[in-house]
Amino acid sequence: MTFSIIVPTFNEERIIANTLGAIRHHLSNIDYELIVTDDGSTDGTCEIAERYADRVVRLTGNKGTIGANRNRGARVAHGEYLVFVDADISIPRANDCFAAIAADFKDNPRLAGMTVKITFAPGEERVIDAIMHGILSRVLWFMNSVLRKGTASGEFQAIRRDAFEILHGYSESLPVGEDNELFVRLSRLGQTQIDLRLTAYTDNRRIKQLGWPRLLTLWMVNYCSVAFLHRSQATEWPPK
Repeated sequence: MTFSIIVPTFNEERIIANTLGAIRHHLSNIDYELIVTDDGSTDGTCEIAERYADRVVRLTGNKGTIGANRNRGARVAHGEYLVFVDADISIPRANDCFAAIAADFKDNPRLAGMTVKITFAPGEERVIDAIMHGILSRVLWFMNSVLRKGTASGEFQAIRRDAFEILHGYSESLPVGEDNELFVRLSRLGQTQIDLRLTAYTDNRRIKQLGWPRLLTLWMVNYCSVAFLHRSQATEWPPK
């Protein structure tokens, strides 16, 4: 079982070495390739990424949506399973995490896509952050496992390659909400889930900038807009 880990980037020189270096350092017992798809960075992101990635796919045309950027990575990937992670994600106990993901797909042939709990790293998470992340994780569990309506944050998504190709990947017309929209379609094709045993850490910059009330409002407005109107309300997420 092979994984293609795809990391979309845009002006991430501050953090990309830590993200890619951690994957290289900690992921040792898994057959994988590491692909960076860059959306036209004007800083040193690509040069740094080339030190760690098996392949860096640079933008050759006009800057597009993050869905288009992720799809570019999928087109050059060779893995049986595609794992899309944001440029600020870190994966604790990466070997164990990917072994568990491989077991989830092996044990359930109908599983088309899955995600993990997203939290802030220890020392960066306040009590309110832990509470909100716990609630959000259980909302994702309820949506995927009870309502059978695929939902997952784009920060970490593992997808069976054949299912991804059948659905032609992420919608490239959506500047926001393409992550949930793909999982809705995946849940119609097979099953989706969140594995609550597994965790990935994300950067807390956006929460510091926006706060939970505003971030949740933005998320709900765009989720409903994509679900019912098939278009996103926002043209982009506030940058981290």
